[in-house]
Amino acid sequence: MSATTAELNELKVRLKATWMAGDYGHFAKYLEPSALEFLSDLKVAPGTRILDVAWGASQIAIPAARAGAKVTGIDIAANLIEQARARARTEKCTGSVRRRQRRSTSL
Repeated sequence: MSATTAELNELKVRLKATWMAGDYGHFAKYLEPSALEFLSDLKVAPGTRILDVAWGASQIAIPAARAGAKVTGIDIAANLIEQARARARTEKCTGSVRRRQRRSTSL
């Protein structure tokens, strides 16, 4: 393994730990109005397939699914995937949202 690969792997470990350390879901509530505005500008048609990479608290994915999109979300942080699953169940979007945890090297 090269020094660059080792450094990149260490960076990934630190980034994952950072995202899992806090409560991004709480912070994301403040970002949601802008996320909804962004989604509105996209004019996503029902049935559109969306891949939401680094989806965090799913502030784009869940509203897109409610609008009829078929959304797959991936994130490095398992806690954010769990928050998104809970939100999808609460908002009854479980059939149109798929969630996956992935390492960046598996994409």
